Amino acid sequence: MRAEIITIGDELLIGQVINTNAAYLGRELGALGIPVMRETTVGDDLAATLKEFRRAWNSSDVVIVTGGLGPTHDDISKAAVAKFFRAKMSLHKPTLKAVRERFARLGYKTMPEINIGQAMVPEGFVALRNERGTAPGLLLHQNGKTFVILPGVPMEMEFVVSTGVLPFLKKKYKNDLVAIKHRTLNTAGIGESVLAEKIGDPAKFLRAGTTLAFMPNAGGVRLRISVHASSAAAANREIARVEAILSKRAGTFIVGTDEESLQSAIVKQLAAERKTLSTAESCTGGLIASMITTVAGASKVFFGAVVAYDNKIKVRELGVNQKTLDQFGAVSEETACEMAEGVRKRMGTNFALSVTGIAGPDGGTAQKPVGTIWIALAEKGTKIITKKLQGDFGRKINRERAAAAALEMLRRRLITSLRGDLQ
Repeated sequence: MRAEIITIGDELLIGQVINTNAAYLGRELGALGIPVMRETTVGDDLAATLKEFRRAWNSSDVVIVTGGLGPTHDDISKAAVAKFFRAKMSLHKPTLKAVRERFARLGYKTMPEINIGQAMVPEGFVALRNERGTAPGLLLHQNGKTFVILPGVPMEMEFVVSTGVLPFLKKKYKNDLVAIKHRTLNTAGIGESVLAEKIGDPAKFLRAGTTLAFMPNAGGVRLRISVHASSAAAANREIARVEAILSKRAGTFIVGTDEESLQSAIVKQLAAERKTLSTAESCTGGLIASMITTVAGASKVFFGAVVAYDNKIKVRELGVNQKTLDQFGAVSEETACEMAEGVRKRMGTNFALSVTGIAGPDGGTAQKPVGTIWIALAEKGTKIITKKLQGDFGRKINRERAAAAALEMLRRRLITSLRGDLQ
């Protein structure tokens, strides 16, 4: 089985709209057992659209198209479908009735005549009801293949897929579906190349139908295991086998699987040890606190945060010594230490994290260029641990990298008795 997704719209090509439809369809088809082999985006151009239809129909078993079913001049998808399949258009009275009723429910006295076109269906296609909008989905099954065209509005597309497309595909291809399973291992505190060295050559332990992908981000690397197998049980066994190998080789750099994030691992561990946390943030502007509080149950372990962007706030709210700022500057190991200890004492927590740095794009100097960031971890009755980050990756990534590095310092402290280097 091979499936292909074609999304239509100039707004997708120019970046005005994020293509969430392709992501949704990829997930749903994979969960059903139909692998998506290709995803293409094409603009509102009839010739280009027909070219993609021809290529996809020749190479795939299932082709799903989204977009271009609206009533305006730039909605060309239905005309392209009719031309490609050489199908006459005819009025589908049940759809027209549904469109009129929808306009009436929305308070319109009459339906614009332009919307009659949405009830026109190419010969041979089945109209799929759309209770979230006016354009129905259209489905054709021909010579063992299936062609589907869907509205581009996400909530409309998802309704038609869940109520019409997936049930049809499941029934029609029940003997051809495979078990497709994914498992993601989330790592922190390690770069892609170093992690790759630890894992070794995947070809030596991956079997046919199993793949491993490295997906780096500001905080670490996600390892996605994908398995195509004859049954769900076989796929799960293979996932478990590969996961065991990766867990052994990556060790404590793995913080969790799938939706288990760095911050959720920290909240869980703090709760288990009945310890509490507070934060003092400058360049990250509350990002660490925000990450922690996305986790359900964070209120049991997280007391609060001070966003001390201005030096006066560092002095007044965190107790940073003015002499420290004068001698070493706001972006320094000394200031980070006093920020961490200051917020820990003020909040009365077991642990406190602080971050101070130059996120950019301005503010750097020869001695402290953009991307210079100091992190400190204070613990009651224990020496403060610090870490310096260096390197300018742009303001957004600089902040995300700092927040992730701070949280990883704390996680490492929670899983080890070491008090020194946490690399």
